[in-house]
Amino acid sequence: MNALPSFDSESGLPKWQQPEKIAGRVVLIGLVGTAVYFWGAILPFLVDMVFDTVKLGIGLGALFVLFLLATNKRIKAGLWYAGQRILRTMAGIFVNTDPIGIMEDYIRNTEKEARKMDAEVTNIEGAHELVKRKLAANDAQMKEYLALADSATRQGEKDAAETYASRAAQIQDYNQRLQPMATTTANVTVVMRQILKAALRQIDGSKFKVNLLKDEYQLVKRTSSGMRAAMNILRGDPDKKYFFDLATDRVAQDMAQQLGQIKQAMRYSQDFVKEMDIQNGVMSEKGQRLLDKYQKGDFNAVLNEKPQVTQGILATKKASDDAYSSLLD
Repeated sequence: MNALPSFDSESGLPKWQQPEKIAGRVVLIGLVGTAVYFWGAILPFLVDMVFDTVKLGIGLGALFVLFLLATNKRIKAGLWYAGQRILRTMAGIFVNTDPIGIMEDYIRNTEKEARKMDAEVTNIEGAHELVKRKLAANDAQMKEYLALADSATRQGEKDAAETYASRAAQIQDYNQRLQPMATTTANVTVVMRQILKAALRQIDGSKFKVNLLKDEYQLVKRTSSGMRAAMNILRGDPDKKYFFDLATDRVAQDMAQQLGQIKQAMRYSQDFVKEMDIQNGVMSEKGQRLLDKYQKGDFNAVLNEKPQVTQGILATKKASDDAYSSLLD
């Protein structure tokens, strides 16, 4: 059996009589071959185009961010406060910025200096004790030299007596010059002890004052935080209040639109119910008439009305057929 030629469903011609399709396929194959042949040159161009597009998008995004930074007051204020917070945090690493912390640091430094002063007073007291012992030892040595000089004088050893007497005189001169230093160290020790006692009393008073201020400051901060929250409720955040008003207006508009749709639906349903009531009333009256006729024995007359309707339908159909016949003629 011979194969039937294939036809195109649109033009009704065999495919071998449609040269435009063959030419289109040839051109398409040629384009694909050209693209494959020059793919090494096309691919870098496509890659560069993609990366340039990405760079362009990043640049446009950066410009948009700069535009927002230059025009949006909230963003500028946020960046300003963020910068202040960062700088304050960096400063807090090196310097204590808390007022209570500053006072506590001062008290700690004062206590440190008081401990140093107590150590210095102890050293001065130790030096004073050394001076007193030195004076006592010199007095004993001077008495011993005087006793030796007196013994040498009685024995007629004049040179020895003069030597011992000279040594006693040197020791006496040494003690006379050392005595003011002993008096000075004693006076300085007394004064420094008094200053240290006053400093310790001041430190204790400062501690009490700082603790009191710390408690008061904490209470005031908590009270202020509560009052600030109350004022935020009473006054409200301006930006949040603006969005709240917008949301309220939007809800009111939506409610008005929904109420309008509900009223329109109620009007449509009311009209539909009225129409159904009228139709039901008409059918009820018609049924009542049929019932009356049936009760009076006229129901057969009602049934005889059907052939008339059928005849009218047949007549209408015949008229339509005649009309279409005349059109065909």
